[in-house]
Amino acid sequence: MNYLSKILLLSVLICGIGLSSCKEEAKEPVKKETTKKVAKKKEVKKPTPKPVEKKKLEPVVEKVPNKYFLIVASFENKTNAEKLQSKLKEEGYVSDIHNSKNGFFRVSYKAFSDRKLAFQELASVRATEEHKDTWLYIKR
Repeated sequence: MNYLSKILLLSVLICGIGLSSCKEEAKEPVKKETTKKVAKKKEVKKPTPKPVEKKKLEPVVEKVPNKYFLIVASFENKTNAEKLQSKLKEEGYVSDIHNSKNGFFRVSYKAFSDRKLAFQELASVRATEEHKDTWLYIKR
């Protein structure tokens, strides 16, 4: 064989080997191993309930402010009203001074939150000669 044919044969063999080795192989897709992440449940310790003392519930009674007042006198001068108030307090009455729109100072000696009781007391007080001029003031 001559030199040229040897080169040709050699180049054909190299090409044949090269082409046969470059065949595309069927590749299997790589399976990824999947692991499910499971969250571990934390053990929650339930607090043990403490024994609760049972208290007797008492109804809440709201104190109704006094609205009805028995007025014994009314003065234009505040010092006169204060003098009478102190005298009534010495006698044991719960006395208050109420200002009126016309400038008078009303001196009370009894107060009520219930209308019916106030009118009953007014009637019994007016029956006496000493307090026949007593009148009822209704605070609005």
